[in-house]
Amino acid sequence: MKIIILLTLLTAKLVFADVMIVTSIKPLSDIAKEIGKDKVKTDYIIPPNVNYHLYEYKPQDLKKIYKADLFVFVGSGEPSIDNIAKSLKPEQRLKVIDIKGMYLLKEEDHDEVHPAVWLDPENAKVIANEIANFLIKKDPKNKLYYEKNLQDFTKQCNDIINYGKDKFSKLKNKYFVSYHYEFPYFVNRFGLVYLAEIEMGHGREPTPKHILEVIQKMRNYGVKAIFTSKQFYNPKTVKVVLDQTGAKVFFLDSMGENGSYIQMMKFNIDEVYKGLSTQ
Repeated sequence: MKIIILLTLLTAKLVFADVMIVTSIKPLSDIAKEIGKDKVKTDYIIPPNVNYHLYEYKPQDLKKIYKADLFVFVGSGEPSIDNIAKSLKPEQRLKVIDIKGMYLLKEEDHDEVHPAVWLDPENAKVIANEIANFLIKKDPKNKLYYEKNLQDFTKQCNDIINYGKDKFSKLKNKYFVSYHYEFPYFVNRFGLVYLAEIEMGHGREPTPKHILEVIQKMRNYGVKAIFTSKQFYNPKTVKVVLDQTGAKVFFLDSMGENGSYIQMMKFNIDEVYKGLSTQ
């Protein structure tokens, strides 16, 4: 019996990863998983189907964070995240917007970094590189393994950038309208033009004047698509714009609900191309 128990414990040690990375949101966890694969356990705090700006942390969330070897968070957009992270040791936390080499944009309605940095694959490469550096330092015997995974993921990011740019280069109309100002990193990376957004800042309902301005812009530029995610959308607010422009709504995935990071990006590229091709 003692031998069986000992073998079970030894097997468990081999199966379960020693390094634990917890992230605030799923896309960051997906990036970490690409680098660590089966040698690293990854998890995230905020469910991908909610408005992460309004999420309320639970005791089990904090327990996950404090047990992790590394907590990765954007540092903008997540509620009270700096207060949570500051109780960790510096080597236990990675604030994405502080990583050297990140391409950052400001919010339109206030002077803060726009949080959706991961929707630019160039930023995903920078994040992945920083996570690889952490893992190599934490687990140096597997240095070559992490470097190979980083190389593979970097290639996938380069391929998806080329895929998107090639696809969008065929478009006649590249004007992009969204419900929430959610996709500036995506739009900039792939050479599109952010024409307008319907919501006036986080959770602020648009005024009748603003709605009329959006409608006029869409008519002037022949825009027939409005892009959004399920987490940031009010069908009642959009209805008048759809009625007046004949546009359709296309739901994108900003939080990795459609699989891995690369799968999410490909889905978004294909949906945006589909929407803009109707114009």
